[in-house]
Amino acid sequence: MRTWLYVFLAVALDGCAALLAGLIPERQLERAREPLVGFAAGVLIGTALLDMLPEALAGLPATTVLGTVVATLAAMVLLEWTVGHRVTSGTESRRLAPVLLGADGFHNAADGGAIAAAFLTSPRLGWIAAAAVIVHEVPEEVADYVLLRKAGMSRTRALVAMTGVQLTAGLGAVLTLIGAALWTQIAPFVLAVAAGTFLHIAEVDLVPTVIGKGPSRRRRAEAVLTFVLGLAVVAAATFLWREPG
Repeated sequence: MRTWLYVFLAVALDGCAALLAGLIPERQLERAREPLVGFAAGVLIGTALLDMLPEALAGLPATTVLGTVVATLAAMVLLEWTVGHRVTSGTESRRLAPVLLGADGFHNAADGGAIAAAFLTSPRLGWIAAAAVIVHEVPEEVADYVLLRKAGMSRTRALVAMTGVQLTAGLGAVLTLIGAALWTQIAPFVLAVAAGTFLHIAEVDLVPTVIGKGPSRRRRAEAVLTFVLGLAVVAAATFLWREPG
């Protein structure tokens, strides 16, 4: 019962953090975008490589874990190719809005499953995974909110749509928790899937924003520094935060 409580508290915090995009002035969001994206990329990569993969390897054979990561990376690339890249404009943005929300629903369900699987492994890993999800949700939802607004949605409609999409994280969490009662190895398997998802999001969606030609040299430098900071924070949590007993 405590695991369920932790999971739903973490998922609720994730949903609240993601919806902050509609409450913060767009000008302030734009100024903080590159450093926030850099930090999120560092946290995701650090969490995937230092926490999720080691825990998955402790529960499943290496070939199974690494094969699952590779399959997840391939599936995410196919998903991106199918729905189109997030960056679009004009009438294309109008057509993309429903598909964008559907893709976000899939990502959020995977995030919810990752949080649940992490808590099934240990509270420490659960809170680290929840923090990683929350940190990367904010810049992603900022981008989605801007796209929905450019597609002609009002502020209220965009927030309502994003709220509905956030509920899929709870669905992913519930399915993982129920699955754990039927298959004892579900937690390491879902952690392997989550690691692949985190690596894809960081390398494909976040890192190009940090090192692309769009931001100024100063903003790129700030993003690189926050990227290193994100890695350092995860490393510190991994090696200094030990489970009692």
